[in-house]
Amino acid sequence: MLHELPTEIALYIASHLSIQSLRNVSLVSIKWNSLITDNVQTVYRNAAILHHFVLHADLQADYSSGQNPDTKKTDWLKRCQRQLQIERGWRGKAPSVAKELNSTGKSVHRIKVDQKEKFVMVTRHTGGLSVTDYETDRVLWATGAGDYAHCEYDHGYIIFNRHDNSKEVWRCARDFQDSEIPEDFKPDEIMITASRESAQLHASPTNRGHFGPWALLFTPESTRAFRFSYPTLLSATVNQAYLWDVPTSCLIETITNIQAPNQDGTLGRLNYVEVNDQYAFFCGSNQLRIFARGGGALVYHLCMKDLQLVSWDVLPDNSAELCPSSLLEPQRLHEAYHVSSTSQCDFVAAHVSSSGKDIVVLTASGIFIWIPGFERLFHREATLNDIATLLNFNASCDNIRDVSVYLALGESNEKAAIATRKGLFIVSLDPKISKLTAEAPPRPGLSVCWVAKYDHSRHLSFISCLQMTDTGVFFNWYLSSEQNRSSQPARRMMVIPPPPQHGNIQMPIQIVQAPVQAVPAAGVEGQSDHLPGLELIESSDDDELGEGVTPDPPSPLIEEAGPPPLVEMHEGEEEEDEDWRDEVGGEDIVVDEDADGSEMEAEDEMIDFQFGGDGFMQVIVNDWFLPINSSMVHYIHV
Repeated sequence: MLHELPTEIALYIASHLSIQSLRNVSLVSIKWNSLITDNVQTVYRNAAILHHFVLHADLQADYSSGQNPDTKKTDWLKRCQRQLQIERGWRGKAPSVAKELNSTGKSVHRIKVDQKEKFVMVTRHTGGLSVTDYETDRVLWATGAGDYAHCEYDHGYIIFNRHDNSKEVWRCARDFQDSEIPEDFKPDEIMITASRESAQLHASPTNRGHFGPWALLFTPESTRAFRFSYPTLLSATVNQAYLWDVPTSCLIETITNIQAPNQDGTLGRLNYVEVNDQYAFFCGSNQLRIFARGGGALVYHLCMKDLQLVSWDVLPDNSAELCPSSLLEPQRLHEAYHVSSTSQCDFVAAHVSSSGKDIVVLTASGIFIWIPGFERLFHREATLNDIATLLNFNASCDNIRDVSVYLALGESNEKAAIATRKGLFIVSLDPKISKLTAEAPPRPGLSVCWVAKYDHSRHLSFISCLQMTDTGVFFNWYLSSEQNRSSQPARRMMVIPPPPQHGNIQMPIQIVQAPVQAVPAAGVEGQSDHLPGLELIESSDDDELGEGVTPDPPSPLIEEAGPPPLVEMHEGEEEEDEDWRDEVGGEDIVVDEDADGSEMEAEDEMIDFQFGGDGFMQVIVNDWFLPINSSMVHYIHV
């Protein structure tokens, strides 16, 4: 009997029991109950480690730094109860709520979240950066930022781009003194002046949510995308990447020739970048490439043709028991064999887990790829078919090639959020947590939930950022006060010339009366061999859209000069005005012939502002479709 064993051995055995099992054990007898209650801190601390609610490495780090976790007065029982509630919430089995953050303002472009400090940072289509407390919906601080500025945030550093190819680095004001600012790449007078004005406008005795200028980084050439994962900032051009150590403002590494042709061609158009302490990841229109840091060797590449033809279609589950107070509805995963028509499909985003062991990838056609232990691929310890799981979020095959909108990965909870034109979905990735905290899902061991009430295809296509924390998901969405407004015909509002932005090159405006256009047909090609026992689904992308279906706007093509695309909605992208066609290894690679580290300027440019029938303001500039929607931050909390 458990209670008859020495306490140390009994507690060791109990450390392998799930939370539900611990509760059952405590009900067996008075002696077993005493064993659990007399050692409640130890028992549930071990349970937290078992369920991955806390990392054992973090506890060891506390011990090595002289801090005993047990002296922090952590109530491990309550922590486990709360984490269990969160896990059940992500699976649609516990309540969840939605909140609209009005203080973030309209026309939200990018979003970053600090879960510990409980504030959200946003940039807007129309310029500016603000920090808002997401519990009180109150602005804490704000400063200037350019139109369509992309921003990155980690460990108290926020980074956003200027249109002159530089990157402004700001740091949490409470974390440093001016004397600590590195000598290289110091902030310029613009940043210093903006900091003073912001401090006066948002005076606070605590300086919570306030930032101060830290550095102004310049790359030798115009960059296409950037990503910050503390302490490294990766800023990528068409054919190489620059890696900075942000705390010291030092350029520490350059990865060259990322477009080098291999047996499967080149990387293609750069869509997204990711970085951790060991690898740099590049998502292109042709391949996903992984380069090793400390030398820049290409260690792995992935093409669409390498993906297994068997995937799991994400379908509604009409038999699932729904929690009445939850916004999340469990979905059914159906194993299917897909045959597609072409091999062209972009890799639009990739994220590496906080452990550095797993990677998630999203393709434009709605395929979500989860690769646990991805290093095994280039160490020849496993094949892609052995370890990868593919979820298909376009199971109906209704001919929308660029169905994917955005991908986000949770900070430490093995959750992913995917926005597509068909819905917003939450994927729970860790099968072990699934078995310990909820009903064990069937093969492939993942669970998927659809977020109800956020199902308007047009509004979904305008999501320009999606962020995920352990307890919530943040994204920009249409104002709730205007969602039910009746549709009206598009009407022209005004035509104004903007301030000069581009040099001596004239780019006359073309007014487009029908801003919404059908998405170009394209697909993915695969082998036609049918696997026995699996349903065969033909994925043709050549059919017309059904009657009564409003076609979604296409993503702008980067190969033409003009304003930055809004609907290329992935956080690693930096919107640049570049026409990037060049010859690399016999392949056509896009590059701006006139780029010299600064943006082109135009004098006689005209902008046409229109309001569509659904309330979105549309800006047509030089054949570019730039929707400026009236979206603000929405927050779903479990």
